[in-house]
This record gives sequence, C-alpha cells and structure tokens, in this order.
Amino acid sequence: RGHLEGGTQAPPLRPRHHHCAPPPPTTTTAMATSSSRGFFRQLATFAKNDASSFCKWAAGLYLVHEYVVEVAYTKGPSMIPTFNREGDVVLVDHVSRTLKTLERGDVVIAVCPYEPTKLVCKRLLAMEGDECPPPTRGRNQKLDKVPKGHVWLQGDNLQNSTDSRNYGPVPYNLLRGRVFYKVWPLTEAGPVARSYVREEEEES
Repeated sequence: RGHLEGGTQAPPLRPRHHHCAPPPPTTTTAMATSSSRGFFRQLATFAKNDASSFCKWAAGLYLVHEYVVEVAYTKGPSMIPTFNREGDVVLVDHVSRTLKTLERGDVVIAVCPYEPTKLVCKRLLAMEGDECPPPTRGRNQKLDKVPKGHVWLQGDNLQNSTDSRNYGPVPYNLLRGRVFYKVWPLTEAGPVARSYVREEEEES
C-alpha cells in the first residue's frame, strides 16, 4: 500500500473530519419557554380580574336599575300634555314603590294588566280604599272603591287613554316605580309634577 507503480510514494491519507451540528441552544429555548408561560399566566390573571370587575359592575348596574332608579322611554298619546306623543326620556324611582310611599297624583310605570310583556305610563289617582275617581267612578267594573292591594291608574289625556276605566284597578305589585324627572327633550327637562288637574274635574 505504500508504493505505486513508477516508484512514487502515495500521499498519506488524511483523516476525514465529521462536521456535527452544534448542540441546540437549550438555555435560550428554556428562557423563551419560561417567558411565554409567564406572558400567558399574566394574560390569564388579567382576564380573570377583568372579568371579575365586569361581573361586579354589571351586577351593581342591575341592582341600581331594578331597585333604585332606571332610565325609561315613554311614547304615545295617553299622557299628553305631561309627555309628548313622540316620546320622552324619563327617570323612574323604584324606592318609592318598594317603601310604599307613592302618593295620589304620582306618575308611575306599571306592567300592563292585559299584556304583561309591555309597560304603561299612567297617573296614580286612587289608592286602596279610595272611591273610584271620575269620570267613570268605577261604573264599568261595578266598583265603588278601589280594592285592597290595588291602585287606580288613568292617563292625563282622557280622550285617548286605555287605563283603569277600561281594565279596572291595577294590583300594586304591577307597579315598577314613580316617574320623577324628564330628561329629554332638553327644552322640557325637569321634575315631573305630582298632580295634574283636568278641566273636567275643575268644572265639577
């Protein structure tokens, strides 16, 4: 193996060098993984805290809406001239209803007695034990007085209002609250008057 023909010595064989890939950057990879985990952990914590805050805020808003005060929209002709046919934005107080401090002459929001999915806006004219007010005085229901646990509701616009003259006294539990302030339109914004005297009553 040392000599070729012609007497020339063959060059020595060079050892082959195997080029291996460098080891994976375990340290860098570990740091990246740790950083990603930290990011997602912080994101989860933020989402959890944010969701908790939102739930608390929503629950507080619901309690205020149901038991303290709410914004409502009235529309239709039955409460003209107190409210406009085209609609008004009003504030409704629930505390008066809960504490049973509503008074005659208050404007109230109530669940419609014959269509429970709707609300009506009327004026409270008589409480339980009171004589049924004019103009019908309860003749349509053959009543002289408002029954226990009920109230008598009528619209300010007698010519165009479906109210207790038609469907009789309304259970107190159907009342949602007292309309105490008109927010919109701004030109008419202000407290809602507790009583409204009709021309028919003044003449009588």
